[in-house]
Amino acid sequence: MLRSWALAWSALLVPLFLGVTALTVALWATDPQYTETTPVTDLTFLVLGAMIAVGFVSQVRRRSPRIAGPVQSVLASLALSLTGAAGGRVEPAVGGQMLLLASLVLVALHRSRFRSAHLVGRPDLPSALLVLIAAGPLTVYATHLIGLARAAGPSCFLGQCARGDRFAEMAATSVAVLVLGALSAARPLGWRLPAWSAAVAALVLGSSSLVIADAPGALGTVGAVLTMLWGLAFVVATMRQPRVPRVRVPGP
Repeated sequence: MLRSWALAWSALLVPLFLGVTALTVALWATDPQYTETTPVTDLTFLVLGAMIAVGFVSQVRRRSPRIAGPVQSVLASLALSLTGAAGGRVEPAVGGQMLLLASLVLVALHRSRFRSAHLVGRPDLPSALLVLIAAGPLTVYATHLIGLARAAGPSCFLGQCARGDRFAEMAATSVAVLVLGALSAARPLGWRLPAWSAAVAALVLGSSSLVIADAPGALGTVGAVLTMLWGLAFVVATMRQPRVPRVRVPGP
Protein backbone atom coordinates (compact mmCIF):
# COMPACT_ATOMS: atom_id res chain seq x y z
CA MET A 1 0.00 0.00 0.00
CA LEU A 2 2.85 2.40 0.87
CA ARG A 3 4.57 1.86 -2.46
CA SER A 4 1.36 2.24 -4.45
CA TRP A 5 0.47 5.50 -2.68
CA ALA A 6 3.98 6.85 -3.18
CA LEU A 7 4.06 5.81 -6.84
CA ALA A 8 0.69 7.41 -7.62
CA TRP A 9 1.64 10.74 -6.08
CA SER A 10 5.11 10.67 -7.62
CA ALA A 11 3.55 10.15 -11.06
CA LEU A 12 1.28 13.14 -10.43
CA LEU A 13 3.68 15.60 -8.80
CA VAL A 14 6.86 15.21 -10.85
CA PRO A 15 5.27 15.99 -14.26
CA LEU A 16 3.09 18.70 -12.68
CA PHE A 17 5.89 20.75 -11.20
CA LEU A 18 8.22 20.20 -14.16
CA GLY A 19 5.49 21.01 -16.68
CA VAL A 20 4.28 24.19 -14.98
CA THR A 21 7.84 25.45 -14.54
CA ALA A 22 8.75 24.73 -18.16
CA LEU A 23 5.61 26.54 -19.34
CA THR A 24 6.15 29.68 -17.29
CA VAL A 25 9.86 29.91 -18.11
CA ALA A 26 9.00 29.55 -21.80
CA LEU A 27 6.39 32.30 -21.52
CA TRP A 28 8.91 34.57 -19.80
CA ALA A 29 11.53 33.91 -22.47
CA THR A 30 9.29 34.26 -25.56
CA ASP A 31 6.60 36.77 -24.60
CA PRO A 32 7.84 40.30 -23.77
CA GLN A 33 4.42 41.12 -22.31
CA TYR A 34 4.53 38.27 -19.80
CA THR A 35 5.39 39.61 -16.36
CA GLU A 36 3.49 37.26 -14.05
CA THR A 37 6.58 35.21 -13.19
CA THR A 38 10.35 35.30 -13.61
CA PRO A 39 12.95 32.52 -13.62
CA VAL A 40 13.67 33.38 -9.98
CA THR A 41 10.10 32.68 -8.90
CA ASP A 42 9.72 29.78 -11.33
CA LEU A 43 12.87 27.94 -10.22
CA THR A 44 11.98 28.50 -6.58
CA PHE A 45 8.54 27.00 -7.28
CA LEU A 46 10.26 24.00 -8.91
CA VAL A 47 12.54 23.53 -5.91
CA LEU A 48 9.57 23.60 -3.55
CA GLY A 49 7.80 21.02 -5.70
CA ALA A 50 10.91 18.85 -5.65
CA MET A 51 11.07 19.07 -1.86
CA ILE A 52 7.54 17.72 -1.63
CA ALA A 53 7.71 15.19 -4.46
CA VAL A 54 11.03 13.65 -3.46
CA GLY A 55 9.54 12.45 -0.19
CA PHE A 56 7.09 10.34 -2.20
CA VAL A 57 9.71 9.27 -4.74
CA SER A 58 11.99 8.06 -1.93
CA GLN A 59 9.39 5.44 -1.00
CA VAL A 60 8.80 4.04 -4.49
CA ARG A 61 11.70 1.62 -4.85
CA ARG A 62 11.17 -0.38 -1.68
CA ARG A 63 9.54 -0.19 1.72
CA SER A 64 12.34 1.80 3.25
CA PRO A 65 12.76 2.26 7.03
CA ARG A 66 14.04 5.77 6.32
CA ILE A 67 11.33 8.05 7.60
CA ALA A 68 12.98 11.38 6.72
CA GLY A 69 11.53 11.41 3.17
CA PRO A 70 7.86 11.26 4.18
CA VAL A 71 8.44 13.73 7.02
CA GLN A 72 10.11 16.08 4.52
CA SER A 73 6.98 16.04 2.36
CA VAL A 74 4.84 16.83 5.40
CA LEU A 75 7.00 19.79 6.43
CA ALA A 76 7.32 21.30 2.95
CA SER A 77 3.58 20.91 2.29
CA LEU A 78 2.78 22.48 5.65
CA ALA A 79 5.04 25.43 4.81
CA LEU A 80 3.20 25.91 1.51
CA SER A 81 -0.21 25.74 3.17
CA LEU A 82 0.71 28.24 5.88
CA THR A 83 2.41 30.79 3.64
CA GLY A 84 -0.40 30.52 1.11
CA ALA A 85 -2.93 31.28 3.82
CA ALA A 86 -0.80 34.07 5.30
CA GLY A 87 -0.38 35.63 1.87
CA GLY A 88 -4.08 35.40 1.08
CA ARG A 89 -3.44 33.12 -1.90
CA VAL A 90 -6.08 30.44 -2.36
CA GLU A 91 -4.31 28.08 -4.75
CA PRO A 92 -1.10 27.69 -2.70
CA ALA A 93 -3.07 27.37 0.53
CA VAL A 94 -5.50 24.75 -0.79
CA GLY A 95 -2.81 22.95 -2.79
CA GLY A 96 -0.60 22.85 0.28
CA GLN A 97 -3.43 21.40 2.35
CA MET A 98 -4.07 18.67 -0.21
CA LEU A 99 -0.39 17.80 -0.39
CA LEU A 100 -0.17 17.86 3.39
CA LEU A 101 -2.99 15.35 3.65
CA ALA A 102 -1.34 13.08 1.07
CA SER A 103 1.97 13.37 2.92
CA LEU A 104 0.38 12.53 6.26
CA VAL A 105 -1.11 9.40 4.70
CA LEU A 106 2.38 8.52 3.46
CA VAL A 107 3.74 8.86 6.98
CA ALA A 108 0.85 6.81 8.38
CA LEU A 109 1.58 4.03 5.90
CA HIS A 110 5.29 4.03 6.73
CA ARG A 111 6.13 0.97 8.76
CA SER A 112 8.68 2.71 11.01
CA ARG A 113 6.29 5.49 12.07
CA PHE A 114 6.12 4.28 15.67
CA ARG A 115 9.84 3.61 16.10
CA SER A 116 11.18 6.68 17.89
CA ALA A 117 14.78 5.70 17.15
CA HIS A 118 14.08 6.35 13.46
CA LEU A 119 12.80 9.88 14.05
CA VAL A 120 15.75 11.36 15.95
CA GLY A 121 19.34 10.25 15.95
CA ARG A 122 22.40 11.95 17.39
CA PRO A 123 21.94 15.67 16.54
CA ASP A 124 24.60 17.29 14.38
CA LEU A 125 25.74 20.56 15.95
CA PRO A 126 27.37 22.19 12.87
CA SER A 127 24.19 21.68 10.85
CA ALA A 128 22.05 23.00 13.70
CA LEU A 129 24.29 26.07 13.99
CA LEU A 130 23.92 26.78 10.26
CA VAL A 131 20.14 26.58 10.63
CA LEU A 132 20.24 29.03 13.53
CA ILE A 133 22.40 31.43 11.51
CA ALA A 134 19.92 31.38 8.62
CA ALA A 135 16.78 31.50 10.77
CA GLY A 136 16.63 35.27 11.22
CA PRO A 137 17.37 36.37 7.63
CA LEU A 138 15.15 33.73 6.03
CA THR A 139 12.27 34.53 8.37
CA VAL A 140 12.53 38.23 7.48
CA TYR A 141 12.72 37.32 3.79
CA ALA A 142 9.70 35.02 4.00
CA THR A 143 7.73 37.76 5.79
CA HIS A 144 8.65 40.20 3.01
CA LEU A 145 7.47 37.74 0.36
CA ILE A 146 4.17 37.19 2.17
CA GLY A 147 3.71 40.95 2.11
CA LEU A 148 4.32 40.98 -1.65
CA ALA A 149 1.81 38.15 -2.06
CA ARG A 150 -0.87 40.06 -0.15
CA ALA A 151 -0.16 43.21 -2.18
CA ALA A 152 -0.46 41.37 -5.50
CA GLY A 153 -4.24 41.58 -5.57
CA PRO A 154 -7.00 39.00 -5.19
CA SER A 155 -6.41 35.34 -5.88
CA CYS A 156 -7.45 33.81 -9.16
CA PHE A 157 -7.01 30.36 -10.60
CA LEU A 158 -5.26 28.28 -13.26
CA GLY A 159 -2.30 30.63 -13.53
CA GLN A 160 -4.32 33.73 -14.39
CA CYS A 161 -2.49 35.77 -11.73
CA ALA A 162 0.50 33.64 -10.87
CA ARG A 163 2.57 36.54 -9.57
CA GLY A 164 1.06 36.64 -6.07
CA ASP A 165 0.97 32.86 -5.81
CA ARG A 166 4.66 32.62 -6.66
CA PHE A 167 5.59 35.03 -3.87
CA ALA A 168 3.73 32.82 -1.37
CA GLU A 169 5.49 29.77 -2.82
CA MET A 170 8.88 31.48 -2.52
CA ALA A 171 8.08 32.22 1.12
CA ALA A 172 7.24 28.54 1.57
CA THR A 173 10.58 27.56 0.05
CA SER A 174 12.42 29.84 2.48
CA VAL A 175 10.58 28.32 5.43
CA ALA A 176 11.15 24.82 4.07
CA VAL A 177 14.90 25.41 3.86
CA LEU A 178 14.91 26.12 7.59
CA VAL A 179 12.68 23.26 8.70
CA LEU A 180 14.37 20.70 6.45
CA GLY A 181 17.75 21.89 7.65
CA ALA A 182 16.54 21.40 11.22
CA LEU A 183 15.15 17.97 10.32
CA SER A 184 18.46 16.85 8.87
CA ALA A 185 20.31 18.21 11.92
CA ALA A 186 18.16 15.95 14.13
CA ARG A 187 19.59 13.02 12.15
CA PRO A 188 16.55 10.77 11.56
CA LEU A 189 17.07 7.77 9.32
CA GLY A 190 17.46 9.16 5.81
CA TRP A 191 18.61 12.60 7.02
CA ARG A 192 20.73 13.17 3.90
CA LEU A 193 17.60 13.71 1.80
CA PRO A 194 16.40 16.82 3.69
CA ALA A 195 19.99 17.99 4.06
CA TRP A 196 20.59 17.99 0.32
CA SER A 197 17.13 19.40 -0.34
CA ALA A 198 17.79 22.39 1.93
CA ALA A 199 21.24 22.98 0.46
CA VAL A 200 20.14 22.71 -3.18
CA ALA A 201 17.15 24.99 -2.55
CA ALA A 202 19.44 27.65 -1.07
CA LEU A 203 21.85 27.34 -4.01
CA VAL A 204 19.06 27.62 -6.59
CA LEU A 205 17.45 30.60 -4.85
CA GLY A 206 20.80 32.33 -4.45
CA SER A 207 22.13 31.69 -7.96
CA SER A 208 18.90 32.69 -9.71
CA SER A 209 18.69 35.86 -7.61
CA LEU A 210 22.30 36.63 -8.50
CA VAL A 211 21.69 36.25 -12.24
CA ILE A 212 18.46 38.30 -12.21
CA ALA A 213 19.07 40.52 -9.20
CA ASP A 214 16.34 43.02 -10.08
CA ALA A 215 13.54 40.44 -10.38
CA PRO A 216 10.61 40.96 -7.98
CA GLY A 217 11.22 38.90 -4.87
CA ALA A 218 14.90 38.28 -5.66
CA LEU A 219 17.39 38.40 -2.82
CA GLY A 220 19.62 41.08 -4.31
CA THR A 221 23.32 40.63 -4.99
CA VAL A 222 24.54 40.52 -1.38
CA GLY A 223 21.69 38.33 -0.19
CA ALA A 224 22.15 36.00 -3.15
CA VAL A 225 25.87 35.53 -2.46
CA LEU A 226 25.28 34.92 1.26
CA THR A 227 22.54 32.41 0.49
CA MET A 228 24.80 30.52 -1.91
CA LEU A 229 27.60 30.48 0.67
CA TRP A 230 25.17 29.11 3.24
CA GLY A 231 24.09 26.40 0.82
CA LEU A 232 27.71 25.44 0.15
CA ALA A 233 28.41 25.35 3.89
CA PHE A 234 25.47 23.02 4.38
CA VAL A 235 26.80 20.78 1.61
CA VAL A 236 30.14 20.59 3.43
CA ALA A 237 28.39 19.81 6.71
CA THR A 238 26.51 17.01 4.94
CA MET A 239 29.46 15.52 3.09
CA ARG A 240 31.73 15.39 6.12
CA GLN A 241 29.49 12.73 7.66
CA PRO A 242 30.45 9.18 6.60
CA ARG A 243 27.76 7.00 5.13
CA VAL A 244 26.47 4.21 7.33
CA PRO A 245 25.19 0.86 6.07
CA ARG A 246 21.48 0.69 5.29
CA VAL A 247 19.53 -0.59 8.27
CA ARG A 248 17.02 -3.25 7.45
CA VAL A 249 14.04 -3.34 9.79
CA PRO A 250 11.74 -6.34 9.63
CA GLY A 251 8.10 -5.56 8.98
CA PRO A 252 5.48 -5.92 11.67
